[in-house]
Amino acid sequence: MFDQCSFRRNNSERKVIFKCRCTLTYRRLLFFFILILFIGFLWLNCTSTSLNSLIGYNVNLNFQSTKKSSPPTLARTLYLFICENQAEVDSYAPIFPSITADAIFYCWRENCNSSRFRSSINLYTNIWSSETKRNEKLISLESISSFYSIKSRIFIINEKQLNIKEKLTWTTARNKLYELALNEEQKQGWTWSYYIFADGDVHTACPLAQQLLTNKTIVDYGKNEEYLFASHFYSFINLTKISIEEEKCFLLFDAFLLSISPAIATITGASGPIAYSGLLTQIVYHIDAMFNAIHHDALPFLLPYCPRYDARSWWTSQAIFIYRSLCLYGHAISFDGIHIIQQNHRLYPRIGNPWTMDDDMNLVPDYLRRLRDYMKQSRFVSPLALHHYHGWNLQLTSETCRRNHTAIKLDTCLVYGNDF
Repeated sequence: MFDQCSFRRNNSERKVIFKCRCTLTYRRLLFFFILILFIGFLWLNCTSTSLNSLIGYNVNLNFQSTKKSSPPTLARTLYLFICENQAEVDSYAPIFPSITADAIFYCWRENCNSSRFRSSINLYTNIWSSETKRNEKLISLESISSFYSIKSRIFIINEKQLNIKEKLTWTTARNKLYELALNEEQKQGWTWSYYIFADGDVHTACPLAQQLLTNKTIVDYGKNEEYLFASHFYSFINLTKISIEEEKCFLLFDAFLLSISPAIATITGASGPIAYSGLLTQIVYHIDAMFNAIHHDALPFLLPYCPRYDARSWWTSQAIFIYRSLCLYGHAISFDGIHIIQQNHRLYPRIGNPWTMDDDMNLVPDYLRRLRDYMKQSRFVSPLALHHYHGWNLQLTSETCRRNHTAIKLDTCLVYGNDF
């Protein structure tokens, strides 16, 4: 139609030709405009799909980007003790500060203010992550450019000085330790690699430490994966002169944590007797709360402890801790190279079944709820934890857990997401 109009040449039809051309141009413009809108719609649709995928990808990588912008995690552990009195604090005075650890003592009866601990040790500590190579140097007494200069420290918190109106329970006292530690991390500008919660009356023995020191031929780095942590243990021992056997146990446990990188770890006695003689590690479900190590990246999943049932039983907060571990890795690792030799049991609330909870508790995703009864049973899963074990990191948790079950509300103990 447009071409027919354009070929007419007489003067009388030029206006018509002009009108025809103008009318058809508008139609073409309208056509092109609609075409552009249609293409734009298709592009936006594809882009939105790609954007959704990208958002999901960024959610998965958010931890990595956060890690780059957040304070560095150093190759150091933090021991958090609840102590009954000054005597319990004093029993640790010869041990801490260790070259690999700091400690916070919370004393909730007598006014603990001991100054009997050794003076701080000046040292240099490397940045640590689950991907740190096992033969990489972690701590040095000499300055290294990429290391951080720090001092080992002891914090002693008196319940009286906090001006708390109500007396704390075991659960809320551990939460107070957790709060104090997080505040200290903000002040110091770096984080500890592991938080190790322990009762102040717990003491340990570790015949494995002496075995490693007197017979180094048992460690075959090429074949024996049970001793992957030995090189760090030797390094820590060589950096300090120690004669107290229990201090060697803490160095050994720190070497184990920094080498193997479990999400949650404990030692024999806190998870039951040694079930497999000659093996150093076991994978377990149920663990006692008296000695638990938690990977720094796992802290938001597991803490704070839930005080909702403290009036009935102080054990339930640990049962909830165990339920929550389902979202992380489904188990804890028991290190049988160290065992508990002393603990005093005192009176505290423990009425009824500690695993009984209200129906509104959303501790784990729906697809894991059927495993909750299974978690109540104290059982060993495998004694071969260290063979081909590559450690734990946040990316191993399910996307559902990272998005919807990241943190727990202290007042209700209900779980919510934290935009991981």
